[in-house]
Amino acid sequence: MSEQNMPPSRKSLRKTRAMESDRRDILLTASKLFAANGIDQTSMSEIADLSGFSVGKIYKFFPSKKSLFLHIVGNFLEHLHDSSLQANSLDLPPLQRLKNVLQAAIDVANSDPDRLLIHLHESPTLFVELKVHYQDIYIKTNRDLLAEAMESGHLKPHDPNLLAIMLVGAVDALFSHLASPEEENPFSPIPHLVFDRMISPLIVEPTPVDEETKQ
Repeated sequence: MSEQNMPPSRKSLRKTRAMESDRRDILLTASKLFAANGIDQTSMSEIADLSGFSVGKIYKFFPSKKSLFLHIVGNFLEHLHDSSLQANSLDLPPLQRLKNVLQAAIDVANSDPDRLLIHLHESPTLFVELKVHYQDIYIKTNRDLLAEAMESGHLKPHDPNLLAIMLVGAVDALFSHLASPEEENPFSPIPHLVFDRMISPLIVEPTPVDEETKQ
């Protein structure tokens, strides 16, 4: 067996796991500091002091403070996306899937408030490509579900793309409005607010069947 095909040694595996653990600790520490103080007011030295690593070691993982910031935001947005995909079960009606996709995003936000606060409070110009990329995905996901609900007769006819843009914009605005590091699960009201104000008025109610007609 050639060296290239040999499985990694135990020593190599331990080293890899240790590096992954160190990397997670750095990201967790940076997330807390960025959320509390902002990226501009946080130095790599502060991240090093709080995490217990040297500045040099942090730079081995992340070549700059911005790359560290982008990794934190990118991971958060990817987590939101993955959770939404898992919630979009094709064996459910489109409106239920829409609720599930929204609830999945709320659950992720409530479980990781530091990263959401970073995403909300920092200037979008710092991560504009990431924001546009994932926002386009969310809009498309919502648009497809809304269009399916309209085609199946569950929602009144409407421009699904426009409604999806409004929906994503409303959720984003509610995230900013409700964000509170002191309150537990501050984003829990969002699904009810969005559906009550934007989706429920468009739901097609079942046509009542006259009792005499049924007989």
